Amino acid sequence: MFSSRTGNTAELAEAVRKTLPEGTCEYFGSVNGNDGGSGGNLDRSECSIANGNNKSGFDGGDNSYDDGSCASSAIPASETLFVGFWTNQGVADQATQQLLGQLKNRKVFLFGTAGFGGSEAYFQAILDKTKAFIDNSNTVIGTYMCQGKMPLSVRERYVKMREQPDHMPNIDAMIENFDKALSHPDANDLEKLAKLVSETVEQ
Repeated sequence: MFSSRTGNTAELAEAVRKTLPEGTCEYFGSVNGNDGGSGGNLDRSECSIANGNNKSGFDGGDNSYDDGSCASSAIPASETLFVGFWTNQGVADQATQQLLGQLKNRKVFLFGTAGFGGSEAYFQAILDKTKAFIDNSNTVIGTYMCQGKMPLSVRERYVKMREQPDHMPNIDAMIENFDKALSHPDANDLEKLAKLVSETVEQ
């Protein structure tokens, strides 16, 4: 299951789906709704990739969250789940946090995108905070994160901030980071994810 605010994580999810062996992706779906984004930047909210043969169907629950994101009714009852997220304030978005909190006795592969990149330590910190929402009955079998492009409105906000006499000293670096993020996820990002997924499935 995965949540994609501006389409970046959806690109990763599609790469996961294409990488899984034919016939093993039990569910791949999306729902429209607001998963906590603001400013009208939401493109779509994506909701499930599952791979496994020990379980079938869907877990219980018949309501979506109030914010329109995925609910337990959309969680496949598969042994292995590929869970994607977009980063909000240094951790997975709230909808993904809620979904992770519902999982029991699963194998989970976490993947996500963040606007700020260039540091594996930063990505690892996000993953560690996100893992904290996963019940101990589950097993994290893999992780992957890469940078993702941000809405143009973010850059415009940075530029306006720079025009202020008392702007943050690192505002130029933030604008530079925004520009670097515009090409991500790129082909190399998707290739790295596909390789990790293939290795995980083969184990």
